[in-house]
Amino acid sequence: MSLTLVLLLLGALLLLVICVNLIQQHKEQLELARQQQLAKHRATIDETEQLLTAGTLLPMSNELLLLLNQRILDAIDAALTIERNHSDYLRRKTDIEAQLISLNKNEGAAKGLDTFTVPTNDKQTLSLVQALKRLKDVLRHEHNKSRITHDLFVSESERADHLLARINATVLLDRARVAIQNSQLGSAKQLLSKLISNLNAQSSEDILFRDATMNKANAMLADIDQRQQASLHSGSSDKGSNELDELFQPKKKW
Repeated sequence: MSLTLVLLLLGALLLLVICVNLIQQHKEQLELARQQQLAKHRATIDETEQLLTAGTLLPMSNELLLLLNQRILDAIDAALTIERNHSDYLRRKTDIEAQLISLNKNEGAAKGLDTFTVPTNDKQTLSLVQALKRLKDVLRHEHNKSRITHDLFVSESERADHLLARINATVLLDRARVAIQNSQLGSAKQLLSKLISNLNAQSSEDILFRDATMNKANAMLADIDQRQQASLHSGSSDKGSNELDELFQPKKKW
């Protein structure tokens, strides 16, 4: 009788241990899922804030600024449903709501592309290229979620493409100019040929910039051709002079 009771107690204890372990595992899974969700929302907030920081160097439209700030607010609200009393999120929510009120009052026209200047710093330029590519991904994501209209998605995506094209063209033009200054005419010619090919392949409406850049590239190519012709002519003249010197130099006595 006592043995049966011991076995029952051991069985109950084993069952209790199993239940406790299952409950603990479930809590750990819930906490892991909670942390993953928080990390996802934090990543969205950080990424969007980086885009807004890059936006200080880019001619962003008011609609795009509204979209990005609203994206941050949505992520903060989602994070607060998980961690309600997070002081940093509460503070940032207040700041973003004030920013959205200000943007909603501002209905001015978007800055034109001509107000954009490509940075002279390579690191800054690379950061802008990366930001524009991320911006296109964000626009695609928001459009797929039906958070923005199709017209806004198309116009902002095209605007990002125009800015990327301007950066690419300006960088190629500057590198070609430096190559010419260093007398690397072959490299300069390759860079300019690539630039012209890129410009011809574009079907953008940024016609004035494209035509102005094309004219600069063609002028630089013409300058390279003149330099190469002059160098070739100079080389021929030197060769002829050397041959005449050899013909009329005193004969050696053996």
